[in-house]
Amino acid sequence: MNSMKWLRYGVILALVLLLGVGRIGAAPQTQAVLDITSPREGSVLSGQVTIVGTATHPQFASYGVLYATGATVTGDTGWRMDAPVAWDVRTMVVNGTLGVWDTTLVPNGQYVLALVLYEAGNETPNVRFVNNLTVNNVEPTPTEEPTATPTPAGAEGQPTETPQPGQAGAPAPTIEQPPTATPRLTATVGAQATSTGDEEEEGINPADILSGAALKEAFTTGVWLAVFLYVLGILYAIIKALVRYYFRQLNRRRRA
Repeated sequence: MNSMKWLRYGVILALVLLLGVGRIGAAPQTQAVLDITSPREGSVLSGQVTIVGTATHPQFASYGVLYATGATVTGDTGWRMDAPVAWDVRTMVVNGTLGVWDTTLVPNGQYVLALVLYEAGNETPNVRFVNNLTVNNVEPTPTEEPTATPTPAGAEGQPTETPQPGQAGAPAPTIEQPPTATPRLTATVGAQATSTGDEEEEGINPADILSGAALKEAFTTGVWLAVFLYVLGILYAIIKALVRYYFRQLNRRRRA
């Protein structure tokens, strides 16, 4: 009888420990949640493009959306800090509008986007990239305006006759050249912004984003996950042994 009593206490204790570890594993998330759901990689863009996504963090400070030329992000990518899609936005967004990009202000070609999120007390941002975006805006076609043909003035009170080609006094034929579209001036893509003060702002380098702090945080998360799995394995072995012992006791009682 005492053995059955201790067996029940052991099972209850194992369940309590298992629930406690489960609560540790379900601790509040401390990682940033940021994503761009639209446009997706490989999209073709034109006109006013709404950037949709999520930017949240328990220690949220601000976020921004930048663009740069190129098919993919590299260490030499020049982010347009002088003309961001959005910057220093201090309100978190969950599956909503992060900013609106006017693609008519940039030349047609390939671009990349970056969602940058800053957390309080940390100068290293969390970043989400979208590669292989193509801007393709249709250039307006210039229209030709009809040119009035001058008519020589006739004598007063007399109808004016227009000389026909080949007659004396007929004007030489005019060959009209098609109008040339005026090139549109656009800002140089890839240029770095300069501040009005003595300090110079620099673009975000993806190589700087992979800092020691980010690696340390990833290592710590891996260690906790390993500890959690190890404790879970121990609890499983304990519960399995207790259950086997319980059934052995039942078999003995039945045989007795």
